[in-house]
Amino acid sequence: RVSSYGTLVGIEPPPPSKNLEVKPYAISGLETDLGGDPVVENDLRADAGLDVKVGITENLTADLTFNTDFAQVEVDERQVNLTRFSLSFPEKREFFLEGRGIFNFAPGVSGGSGGGRGGGGGGSAPTLFYSRRIGLQDGRPVPILGGARVTGKVGSFDVGALSIQTDDEGPDIESANFSVLRLRRDILARSSIGMLFENRSQSAVSDGSNQTYGLDASLAFFDNVSIVTYYARTRTEGLEGNDQSYRAGFSYGGDVWGTNVGYTVVGDDFNPEVGFMRRDNIRATSLSGRYSPRPASIDWIRQITFQASLGYIESDLGGLVETRDRSGSFQVQFPEIL
Repeated sequence: RVSSYGTLVGIEPPPPSKNLEVKPYAISGLETDLGGDPVVENDLRADAGLDVKVGITENLTADLTFNTDFAQVEVDERQVNLTRFSLSFPEKREFFLEGRGIFNFAPGVSGGSGGGRGGGGGGSAPTLFYSRRIGLQDGRPVPILGGARVTGKVGSFDVGALSIQTDDEGPDIESANFSVLRLRRDILARSSIGMLFENRSQSAVSDGSNQTYGLDASLAFFDNVSIVTYYARTRTEGLEGNDQSYRAGFSYGGDVWGTNVGYTVVGDDFNPEVGFMRRDNIRATSLSGRYSPRPASIDWIRQITFQASLGYIESDLGGLVETRDRSGSFQVQFPEIL
């Protein structure tokens, strides 16, 4: 009975301690390959690195890494790709996992519906920050020399800053610096606006650098209405076409009725090289609707859901239809039996 509890007085929390974590590592091995060319016999190899976490303030944390090792990272699950689009694998490296939510650009757009129970999809929109681009190129691992990351909150802003330097890996992959800056501010009760800037010092498709920058907004009104929108551009030397991408999405997710409408444009030369993009040169329109009544006259049914969706994707230049899909679903929810 909480109402009968006494009141504790004179208890003060201890002063906060300095947040400092240091995680060094060392690896060594002995290799012999008498059948190789050249022959290797008793070749001693050793490597070492360091990860440091420092609490700058109570709400701001810095992570430093030197000669990063990902030998203990879980192996990716195999995926069978029967489409013409690239597969997106989840990030599993500890350095990039912590605080990654701050770097999400236009949350709810790239991952799918973006509006609760309204249905629909925004999967055609690119993901502007995809950390697996760092340390991996053309399916080959690229050593990370070192880097730093700062995440947390400064005043009313969520802040994320990242800078990683990779080593060269043969004649085809040069050393490059990856830098990302993300600012986001909460507004109203459940809304936010933000900006994102990315720089890759050595582009993978040209001799120059690559930059991505954009603005996004996630607005929530009442209990069931949301609007998610963004505008982004890239700059890559040698690409002079349409380098813009933007989207507007509206969602209503009420208990009985729901709808989702989205419109996405990705230019033919939109090239976020620190992001993930399944297709470019498209204009995508999506529409979905849902009707979920709760029949009071039927005791053994809690809710019935009818849902239909339409998707239409055409090329940004010429208007050639690339994808057209229609789908529907029917679902019955029964009461829980205790």
